Order: sequence, then C-alpha cells, then structure tokens
Amino acid sequence: LNHRNYLLESPHKYSVADLQQIADGAYEGFLDALIGFASQHVYHCDLCTQRGFICQICHHHDIIFPFEFDTTVRCGECKTVFHQSCQAVVKGGCPRCARRRKYQERSALL
Repeated sequence: LNHRNYLLESPHKYSVADLQQIADGAYEGFLDALIGFASQHVYHCDLCTQRGFICQICHHHDIIFPFEFDTTVRCGECKTVFHQSCQAVVKGGCPRCARRRKYQERSALL
C-alpha cells in the first residue's frame, strides 16, 4: 500500500499524491496492482476464505467472493453470492430468500 492504509479504511478519501497520479494517468495501474494483491491475499488467507460463499444453487465446493464481478452476482436482499451462470438458470429469485420466506410462513402458522 506504500503508506496508503487510508484507502482500506476510507476508500473515498484521496491524498494530494493520489490526485496527482490520477491526473498523470498512473493511479489506475496502482489500483490494479492493489486489487491483485488484495485478491491473492483473500484467496490464500485462512481467515479471509472463511468469509467467502458456496453457491447455493449448484453447491460447487469452490469458494466464491462478491468482488469476483465477472463471474458472480449478489442477492440484493440477503447478500448471498451466486455464480452468474447459475443465477441465470434459476427462476424465482434467490433460493436462500425463498427458504427464509417459507420458514417464516411455517413459523407464523404455529
């Protein structure tokens, strides 16, 4: 991070050096490197991988993360993450939300 820890804590704060890099066109390269570093950390850190998701549609054992924008989609209601390809096939929305609604309906009948 080169003394830029503030980017992790407050991603909407910029230093004068950041603004200069933006003007020079160098900031995008820095952000690409930062995203690559952070992604590799998450994929290999035992603690961080526990914050990932298993697709609740296909139940494949690979852990997926919400920052994998090209291959995943996130439920706007419960924030569960699915493979985009799985979500496209499923009719009726999020299976986790459907299970929760069904459970709440059963609980209301008791």
